[in-house]
Amino acid sequence: MTTLAKRIEALEQEKPVSIGPFFIHLIGLDTKDSEIERITKGNQEWQRQPGESVQDLKDRAMREVPPPKPNTSTLFVCY
Repeated sequence: MTTLAKRIEALEQEKPVSIGPFFIHLIGLDTKDSEIERITKGNQEWQRQPGESVQDLKDRAMREVPPPKPNTSTLFVCY
C-alpha cells in the first residue's frame, strides 16, 4: 500500500461521523485552475462525461459507491 493510500485510509477512519462524504481535489502548480475531470475511490473511477457538470459527476460517484463502514466516511480523490 502506498504512503498516500495509507494516509487517505487514516483520514477516512479518523474523521468525525457527523461529516458526510468529502472530496479532495488534487492540483499541481500548473493545474491550479483546472476543473475536476476524474474522481477515484480505491479501485473505482468516474470520468466526467461531455456536458456533465462537476456537481453531477460528484453526485454520480456518491450514488455508485458502497456505503461506508460504521464510524467512517467516504473520501473521494478528484483530479
